Amino acid sequence: MQFTAESNSTEDQVWNLIIQNLAPEVAAEVSPATSSFIKTSDGIECHVRKSNGDLLANCYSESDRMGRRRWTIDLIKK
Repeated sequence: MQFTAESNSTEDQVWNLIIQNLAPEVAAEVSPATSSFIKTSDGIECHVRKSNGDLLANCYSESDRMGRRRWTIDLIKK
């Protein structure tokens, strides 16, 4: 799954886009308290987790060369 966000989007804005792009049954399991954003040398990543800490998805961004960030959501297979 992918979506595009402005390069100056806040973590809250990106978080909302991540949740909107997840299937409803996956989004229902997400816990903001255990999920996290991580700064990397080439952007930002997000680890989306359940309330028990289990990883649901890894999300990462890259420049789309148009001044925006393309986010990819990689779901963890059960």
